[in-house]
Amino acid sequence: MGLALLFAGTAASSMPVFAQNTDRVTVAMAEDIRGMDPRRERDGMSDEVHLHVVEGLVGFTDSLEVKPVLAESMEVQDEGKSYVFRLREGVKFHNGEPLTSAEVKWSWQYLMAENSIWRCKGVFDGAIKVASVETPDPMTVVFTLEQPSGSFLYNMARTDCAQTPILHPDSVAEDGSWNKAIGTGPFVLGERRIGEYTDVTRFADYSPRTDEPTGMAGRKEALVEAVRFSVVADPSARTVGLRSGDIDVAPITVQSIPQLEAEQNLHVSSSPTTVWYSLLLGMDDPLLKDVRIRQAIAAAIDVNGVGGGVSFGLWPGSTTPVSPTSKIYQKPADMAPSVEKAKALLAEAGYAGQPIKLIANKAYSLMFDQAVIVQAMLQAAGINATIETLEWGLQLEHYTKGDYQAQSFGYSGRFDPMGAWERIIGPESRKVWKDPEAIALLDEGMATADDAKMKSISNQLYEKFIEEVPAVSLYHVEVAYGVNNRLDGFKASPLEAIRLWNVAIK
Repeated sequence: MGLALLFAGTAASSMPVFAQNTDRVTVAMAEDIRGMDPRRERDGMSDEVHLHVVEGLVGFTDSLEVKPVLAESMEVQDEGKSYVFRLREGVKFHNGEPLTSAEVKWSWQYLMAENSIWRCKGVFDGAIKVASVETPDPMTVVFTLEQPSGSFLYNMARTDCAQTPILHPDSVAEDGSWNKAIGTGPFVLGERRIGEYTDVTRFADYSPRTDEPTGMAGRKEALVEAVRFSVVADPSARTVGLRSGDIDVAPITVQSIPQLEAEQNLHVSSSPTTVWYSLLLGMDDPLLKDVRIRQAIAAAIDVNGVGGGVSFGLWPGSTTPVSPTSKIYQKPADMAPSVEKAKALLAEAGYAGQPIKLIANKAYSLMFDQAVIVQAMLQAAGINATIETLEWGLQLEHYTKGDYQAQSFGYSGRFDPMGAWERIIGPESRKVWKDPEAIALLDEGMATADDAKMKSISNQLYEKFIEEVPAVSLYHVEVAYGVNNRLDGFKASPLEAIRLWNVAIK
């Protein structure tokens, strides 16, 4: 839920002192990084820095496809069980050592070690079980899975897992303690002052790809000497820093977009993301187990009204969990609400005004704001909707146990195409949609690497989703940044990550 920091205020802090630099870009971060050891310390803020320093075999494009990064090529063999990566020639680590398959295997063993809490460890030791990693020659690495998986590459490329980073063994001291991240990225880790900033500096010996830059893939070039990631917790302080020129790039709230767009020296860069907000419905609830009542709830909600309501008119609604940025997205045919249809379904179900409780929280303002808007829409259709505001941890506990009637909820981004559906489908108590046919379709979609088949399965799931209504899809979040006009090349991304390679100072 890290993106909520862009839209909800945080505790105020004093404004750090900056000096605009002609060869350094200053980026404001809502929080300090935890650290740079992906095995022990990563978080959403750390990823922003980490992705400039360390790279993986593959990475996501801005169209959410997976392309080679440190790999020159990749080949799927043995009906999807083996993935063969041929490494790029001439790539160097920040300590000057060349990239070989030995460092790839060492990095994998480091990340998957018994005491590791790397974010993706459970994925590759669970749903996607990696049986072995072999290095037949210095430039070839072979990952063999226990079972075929079309999601293997997508999970390897995940930004929240630091792109399954390839580190040099010197990143770890002789006693096994963490030293510093030594990667192959366009920037080298520089000075860090805890609570203040983290610097990265240009890597002079970086070996860029030659293909078109996009997302985390393609050509990367450090066009500035340094980037400073400064901690500026207060959204108001970030806005002041942008206006004064002390900050070059900062995440901004939706409320501040119009005023910053009017500034002569600033502009706003935004992008839709895969972050998805919805109304979850307890399908085992004595009242909501009647599909007609769930369908009535869906018919009563104007998703464009909800999306626009929480974003000051900037975000469209969406009746599908699949983001418009996804390659398997298919635009829904009809998004129009119908109070008349809702009332007819309620009458058919014999609804007699029983209360329907929506759980929400105020820690994440979008969840509370959308609950208020949805409540009004449901009441207009004759549904006795009430809101119970809980502390976020308690709401999350209800979500995890599946113990609720209805819940205003938001999901973090999923770049794996079928991940849009995996968030809600499955036998686990936290999954709202436990239909066996939906689970079987999801399993089939997760196993395939064929885009056409994946899209067909997603469309089938959407038809069932609209019919069974385990949840009501509301909208996808857009990320926005205020940017100083002195920068050339900065673009927001559906990957939700600030990227300062290929960005120059005019």
